[in-house]
Amino acid sequence: MRMRLLASLALAQMLALPAAAEEPIRPSEFREYAEGYTLYFDRDGKPFGSEVFEPGGKTLWRSSDGSCLAGVWRPHGAQVCFFYGEGSEVMCWRMLRDDQGMLARLLGDGPEAGLELRITGRDKREPVCGEPGRGA
Repeated sequence: MRMRLLASLALAQMLALPAAAEEPIRPSEFREYAEGYTLYFDRDGKPFGSEVFEPGGKTLWRSSDGSCLAGVWRPHGAQVCFFYGEGSEVMCWRMLRDDQGMLARLLGDGPEAGLELRITGRDKREPVCGEPGRGA
């Protein structure tokens, strides 16, 4: 009986622990990590796309369907904001670190606000546009 009670208390304490804390990543820290690399993003555990971060703030986003969009990114306060040209909206993200690595959370009040993309890798490969799949 005593063992069962102790086990129940231990389980209750584990369930009461807060989720792993998220730590904001400063835009300057993100630039150091991303510039000169292609980063890979997953959404809900599935490949979502990749983005090349060139020096000077230029980017090339490649969706998992193979389509590509050239854009620019700039820090804006504690956020990282992207713009992909005429007809698109500025998209600002908060870059975070948690116990699983790095993630990006979309800010704003649009229908996709709160969208989270997990950064799952980085390398120096250029994406091949027009070909479905994960990367080049």
